[in-house]
Amino acid sequence: MDHRQIDQIAEMLFAIVPQLHRMVTSDVRREEGQISTLQMRLLAELLATPQSMSTLARQLHVSPQAVCDLLHEMQDHGWLTRVPHPTDRRQQLLHITVQGEETLAAAREYLLHQLTPRLQALSDTELHVLAAALPTLQRVLDYGVRGGENVSAPNGSQRPGPT
Repeated sequence: MDHRQIDQIAEMLFAIVPQLHRMVTSDVRREEGQISTLQMRLLAELLATPQSMSTLARQLHVSPQAVCDLLHEMQDHGWLTRVPHPTDRRQQLLHITVQGEETLAAAREYLLHQLTPRLQALSDTELHVLAAALPTLQRVLDYGVRGGENVSAPNGSQRPGPT
């Protein structure tokens, strides 16, 4: 594939991804107790394991201040709690609460109900093509964003890491 065709694919991605983000953002904020997509991402990160504010900021690619600003509102909603870090007295770990898990699950369920009919309108061939493309799209989006480590490019080559 030549560079012009690759540029066209990139242009299409630049148009499609914000459209999907707008759909998610407007639908979730309207229906699920004013939860934002960033709050959803934060809660999803905490599902796996409790984390510090700085770790969450790095994983979400936002400033620690942005995470801090979210925490007060999220605590007020009862979606998360803070506990002292077991080995570092200067830090606190954030834990998702049962209410936070329920809020996240409800928001995800609502989004599925919004997206599923759109997907059902596709032909079987279109669905297979889309399903086959998703792992590749994930590799494109993951390329180079894992904390400065060498990450495989979508074509399998290695991206140079920091020197």
